Amino acid sequence: MVEYYNQHTALWHPVAGMMNKRCRHGAAALGSQLYVAGGYDGSGFLSGAEVYSSVADQWSHLLAMNTRRSRVSLVANCGRLYAVGGYDGQSNLSSVEMYDAETNRWTFMAPMVCHEGGVGVGCIPLQPA
Repeated sequence: MVEYYNQHTALWHPVAGMMNKRCRHGAAALGSQLYVAGGYDGSGFLSGAEVYSSVADQWSHLLAMNTRRSRVSLVANCGRLYAVGGYDGQSNLSSVEMYDAETNRWTFMAPMVCHEGGVGVGCIPLQPA
């Protein structure tokens, strides 16, 4: 079940369910869409990703990440999504992947110094020096 919170009415509302069941996934808003990536479906660790359109009230598949990630943190920054850390079923991950919606591509970025599963991530947009 997927719900959204309306800050004007202070109520929760149900919306269309995701295409694949998952828990321990990352979720982030980018523009007017909601993205989810990775997670666990009860039998396996996931690399798949989906995007929700509130206009159509439907989910669509995205290109899967390069790595399976449960307990992944997903954050939006400067028009892109970043999947940070997580757990692949064998070990905690230090790797980071960036999703570019314009090219529909996941690209590995510099890894974290420590490998972590279940990290919390926030971003501050910085201008290039």
